[in-house]
Amino acid sequence: MRRTAVVLASVLLALSLVGLVWIDYRATRGELLGVLRAQALALRETVSAAARSNRAAAGLSAAQLGERLLAEARSLAALDRERRLTSAAIDRVTGRDPLLRVGVFAADGRREDQGGAAADGEGRPAPGFGGGRGPGFGPGRGLRGGGQVVRQILDEGREEAVTGVHEPRWGGGERLAAGVRRAGGGAIVVTVDASAVARLQQPASLEVLLGEVTKSSPEIAYTVLDHADGRLAFGDAPRDDGAPPTPPGERTLEVDGRPVLEFTSEVAAAGAAPARLRLGMRLDGLHSVERRMLFRLLLTLLVAGGLVALALSLAGLGRRYGALSRRHALAEAALRRRDRLAAMGELASTVAHEVRNPLNAVGMTAQRLRREFLDAVPSGSSERADVEELLSVMSSETQRIDRIVQQFLDFARPPRLAPEPVDLGALVAEVARRTGPLAESRGVALRADVAASGRVVVDPSQLRQALDNLVRNAIDATPSGGRVDVTARCTGGGCVVEVRDTGRGIEPDHLPKIFDLYFTTKADGTGVGLAVTQQIVSAHGGTIEVDSSPGEGTTMTVRLPAEGGRG
Repeated sequence: MRRTAVVLASVLLALSLVGLVWIDYRATRGELLGVLRAQALALRETVSAAARSNRAAAGLSAAQLGERLLAEARSLAALDRERRLTSAAIDRVTGRDPLLRVGVFAADGRREDQGGAAADGEGRPAPGFGGGRGPGFGPGRGLRGGGQVVRQILDEGREEAVTGVHEPRWGGGERLAAGVRRAGGGAIVVTVDASAVARLQQPASLEVLLGEVTKSSPEIAYTVLDHADGRLAFGDAPRDDGAPPTPPGERTLEVDGRPVLEFTSEVAAAGAAPARLRLGMRLDGLHSVERRMLFRLLLTLLVAGGLVALALSLAGLGRRYGALSRRHALAEAALRRRDRLAAMGELASTVAHEVRNPLNAVGMTAQRLRREFLDAVPSGSSERADVEELLSVMSSETQRIDRIVQQFLDFARPPRLAPEPVDLGALVAEVARRTGPLAESRGVALRADVAASGRVVVDPSQLRQALDNLVRNAIDATPSGGRVDVTARCTGGGCVVEVRDTGRGIEPDHLPKIFDLYFTTKADGTGVGLAVTQQIVSAHGGTIEVDSSPGEGTTMTVRLPAEGGRG
């Protein structure tokens, strides 16, 4: 029971250690995934903020550029009101900024700077108005934005108008236009190349940001931004195989043989169509942590297994130590009994010699009285009957005392052994046969198992007497319906004879005394049999052990050395 409790406690401790490591592993993995998700979310927000910032910067730049163009158009309109709008004045404006172009329109929408009727202060065409001013401004060319400004001024009656960044009807690049109404009708339009502003409005302006983030962060495997104008990809991005767009969320895949956790989310920028950002986070660090945690788990399992093995070993050692302690206690008790019996034997020998001489005198006196004085008493008288009774009592008690004295002498003298090789199994079987009728008369089943026995060097008559005493005591202690088992076995270390009964057992306070001379719990016992048995076994160099519990029976174990004889 104790061993089972120790093993269960060790197993529970081992399972607790394994459970703690597993919980730590799951928690650590969840935390690392949380860090990756937080990084992905932070990058997505950074990209969204950058896109919004680009849009805002582009809008501010466009507004500032529009105000500048509008100021130039106002200056030219002021010159037009003063009849001083000449090609030289336009050249001064376009000379300050080669990217500017100027267009002058009549009230009916005709281009006066293309040979129309623009007049000077005297009603003549303004000098130098033979063609437009500014790069790309030739006959037959115009701007879609400029046309929008002219329509807003001439058709809608606006005094001033500014367009956003747009593509021109002819030519490449992006344009921005502003215009004002002329005092005499018509419009003056100023345009500029707005490609730089347009680049700020495009998602491609995030290219540097995404490239730097991907390059500087080893945890990021790749970034992919899919937008209306195309696809930006950085790092070890998987190839675009034309498959449908990845839905928002996360998935695990391999890129170049390395595990990657991909996060896909929408990136919204103010005033622009939503783009889809795919961020691939490397799982090498996570897998490295997982391997370390699994290694720790394996070590914990090994430690737990070691604890269980240690607990089992300690339990086994405790059991063996307990058995050795019990055997040591029994040996000490046997030694004390031997010393005590030796002392009692010496005392018995002394008392027997001192008692026997007076006892012999008493017996001889009784015989003389019977022979010489009994005939003097009349036959049939009451005095003769009294004398005969007294003489009979004297003779019987003298004989009883003589028998007791003889027992003292027999016990006091160590048994003289006549050892010889004996088949222990045959000897034990003979004892069982001799005591079989007694067991049958008491209703007790007597069984002998000698299959594992062998030969031993002992005094057969004395060992037979010792085993006979043990078997008879076992039969006497077993109630009807019980069982007595006699087992003999031999190994390299010696031979063992066990006499096991299912009787009433021995009280714990009686165990230390059962081999003492004249100690008995039987109503008709003498208390000599077990003392003599222990003396015979000790003379053979063996030991006799007792294992008994009240109500559970008794086991007497006789151990004989392999070489036989006194050890």
